[in-house]
Amino acid sequence: MTDHSLCLKKGFGLFMGRFYAGLYPDTPAMESYVERGLTKSIVIAPGRMIDTVEEMLKAYQKNENNRPTEPYRPGANALFPIIVVAVAKDYIPTGGDFGGKQVGRRLVALEDGAGASVYGYRQAMGDVRVQVAVMSAEEATARSLAAQFSLFIGEVKNRRFPVTFPWRSYELQIMCMLETPDIMFSKVDPENQNMTILVADVTLKAVFPYLDAPRPGEENDGSTNDPPGYPLVEQITCLNQVTQDVRIVRVP
Repeated sequence: MTDHSLCLKKGFGLFMGRFYAGLYPDTPAMESYVERGLTKSIVIAPGRMIDTVEEMLKAYQKNENNRPTEPYRPGANALFPIIVVAVAKDYIPTGGDFGGKQVGRRLVALEDGAGASVYGYRQAMGDVRVQVAVMSAEEATARSLAAQFSLFIGEVKNRRFPVTFPWRSYELQIMCMLETPDIMFSKVDPENQNMTILVADVTLKAVFPYLDAPRPGEENDGSTNDPPGYPLVEQITCLNQVTQDVRIVRVP
């Protein structure tokens, strides 16, 4: 069983890790931020969006983010600045104007060459809304993080990231696109006036694959693949006239 939502969050987490690894410390707070480590610098708030920013902030402050030289005091040891990533619970199918492709079931081989099995494949493409909230005790650091994140996703190589979907013995790696590299950070006024919070909306164009194979007891291709594929009816040998490579296409 593949948890598509979790796979997407892991992929975006690695994307944010690339951003964190390239940060330039231009304020005293940024110097400690880049030395703190990714897991203590960027956190996820599942199901919470910025309209509940106070809940996000309070939940983070309850965590045990102790400094080694200080005792733990609930609500007093949360480290700032911090980036909180919130993923919306809603889902919108990607429209055709973006090239969104909702693929009905078809038969595919996940590998080339002899011995590859054939499986059923469907594909959904949807818009997933993500919010990136920068929280800092002073505005210079918040502005720096916002500016560097905007710069990061503005680079062509960072307008997409891979998402890995495991399925039995296979791993499908599919690229997830950002709807646009042009984002705007908006200021949110928290109850704590000493805190600066800047928030940006990012829309992910995500692809979710759905595969199927013969169930236990149903006829299959008799292979040792995990899982065995649908039974074969015919094999077609194709010759690439340019490269002269021979490829065997297995037709169920």
